[in-house]
Amino acid sequence: MGASVQMFLTSDELAELTDSHRRQDQAKWLRANQFVFFYSRLGNIKVLRAHVEVQFGLRENVSPDPEPNWAAFEKAT
Repeated sequence: MGASVQMFLTSDELAELTDSHRRQDQAKWLRANQFVFFYSRLGNIKVLRAHVEVQFGLRENVSPDPEPNWAAFEKAT
């Protein structure tokens, strides 16, 4: 079985990214560097791994279409 990729950064990865283990300092660094994050119900900082990849240019930020292109389906039938 292959290794699974986690949706959010681990606490160790977040500390490595922000150079701090303190939530207050992590949040300050994330805001200053325009990273999107939120707090869990327990007050832990959550950062999407995909967002970090976009910020560092490892992935394109592709917005999903809000609705399917129904005209394309009509042409196919």
